[in-house]
Amino acid sequence: MVNITRPVGMRLLDWADQVCLDLDFSGPVGKLDTETNWQNWGAQFFNNARLGRNIPNPYEFTDWKNWAERFCQSLQ
Repeated sequence: MVNITRPVGMRLLDWADQVCLDLDFSGPVGKLDTETNWQNWGAQFFNNARLGRNIPNPYEFTDWKNWAERFCQSLQ
């Protein structure tokens, strides 16, 4: 089980920065530079075997917060 910061009340870039810190144990984690690139940024976790196989595919979501909540749940 891995605990990461939930996105509740956070802006995307702030949450993404925190997730990078939370998941630094899983290997190099790229920083999110622009909000419109969140799906590409999220794909690095989807493809990270250290995090498991239940990570939701960010390309199946249109809203970053919905994906972020599912991402957090998948790590529990």
